[in-house]
Amino acid sequence: MVKRYVIVLIIYILMLLFSVYPKHKSTSIIQYGEPAYWFSIYYEDRFWKVNTEGKIYDVCSANTLEPGPFVSGIDINIENGTIQGNLLPYIPLRIPEGIFEINLKYKYIVTYNSALVYLTELGDIQSCLNTLVLTWQYLDSEKTYLFKNGKIYKIKG
Repeated sequence: MVKRYVIVLIIYILMLLFSVYPKHKSTSIIQYGEPAYWFSIYYEDRFWKVNTEGKIYDVCSANTLEPGPFVSGIDINIENGTIQGNLLPYIPLRIPEGIFEINLKYKYIVTYNSALVYLTELGDIQSCLNTLVLTWQYLDSEKTYLFKNGKIYKIKG
């Protein structure tokens, strides 16, 4: 009878030690493989793929069909392979489906059905994209729109 208690006590102590002992000694995670794709840039007749850190990680020829989204109106540093200037914070980390191009220089967004939406402020890009997530397929193709005060207005002309 005493042997049973000793065996149960030893098993209990071993389980307690394994539960207290830290399982992971390293807190940093190293990831290898494909960088996280963010957007593409069309520059010098090639597509330049940019990752989520704002660094160019791949260059493709113009013959390859790239799905986008494209960001234009920004400057790149070819030597470092990075985006130059202070426009990078205006690009949302997740560009929704249906968006073909975001032009930061001229402040407009082009949808996949070729609707052109102008912005009044660069800070309105995220709220405009949130609106376009639901409405881009209902916009008339090759028409011009204006995003102001959270609404999309059709520009006559």
